Amino acid sequence: MNEEIDDLPAATQDQGNAGLQEASRGPDLAAIRELVLRAHPDVVPELITGDTVEALLDSVEPARAAYERLVTSLGRPATPTVPAGGQRPVPVDPERLSPSEKIRRGLVR
Repeated sequence: MNEEIDDLPAATQDQGNAGLQEASRGPDLAAIRELVLRAHPDVVPELITGDTVEALLDSVEPARAAYERLVTSLGRPATPTVPAGGQRPVPVDPERLSPSEKIRRGLVR
């Protein structure tokens, strides 16, 4: 049986190996792309593309530069101001509540 494999032309063996590599390359590249996106949250995700690992990694810098241009042109998002805690709750006048709200509050207790 080994003789049969040895008799195959080298080109046929190479084509078989290339086919196996191409079949397994798709999911691996998708997983690598996801890892690149997780490692670099400061990129434009649509610009992380490529048919090889090197091409994916080479697309990081242009995607980061595009992200920085967008952030600069739009401005950084403002951090929301949160009021300081420790304030007492405002008392509620039960006479001003609707009957359904009174029932709801009674059931919650």
